[in-house]
Amino acid sequence: MSDQVTYPNPTVLEIFRDLPGPIERVWDYLTKSELRQKWLCAGDVSPEVGGPIVFDFDHTRLSARPTPDTHKGGGDHHMVGEIRAYDPPHHLAFSWPSGENEAPTEVVIRLTETETGVRLHLRHEKLMTNEYKSGASAGWHTHLDILGDLLNDRPGRDFWDHFLPLEQDYKAMLDEA
Repeated sequence: MSDQVTYPNPTVLEIFRDLPGPIERVWDYLTKSELRQKWLCAGDVSPEVGGPIVFDFDHTRLSARPTPDTHKGGGDHHMVGEIRAYDPPHHLAFSWPSGENEAPTEVVIRLTETETGVRLHLRHEKLMTNEYKSGASAGWHTHLDILGDLLNDRPGRDFWDHFLPLEQDYKAMLDEA
């Protein structure tokens, strides 16, 4: 299994990770703010379909370097999406706010128990531009690598050091396609 993002169609990205279990521990890292902030962002996750999911990004929690000037708008910010599916500990889906006057995108995360742990399958849908896809691809790749570090009892890698080269790689790959 590749750690890279793939694109099953022009508006969808997918990424898989094999993680150590138990599955309930992985679920907690997806849904509990105090754990989620260690690899993605803080914010409450409603356990009800239609309820809010809060994204309070503060990349200073994940990186020793300041947010690059090119990413000041996306480095530290607050967003609220909507829970679309909540089935512990296997299925979490939510809307992802895209920006002013833009329709939200959709994120679906499925967890499956395997012989060696847990397989995480993340699908991000309704990605309309290559610029959005390259940022989302590098973001999910980086955040899930940090999650893997933490679940394997390793220090999480530095967000910006990992994200910036991946963003350039995904941008080049998408521009060539």
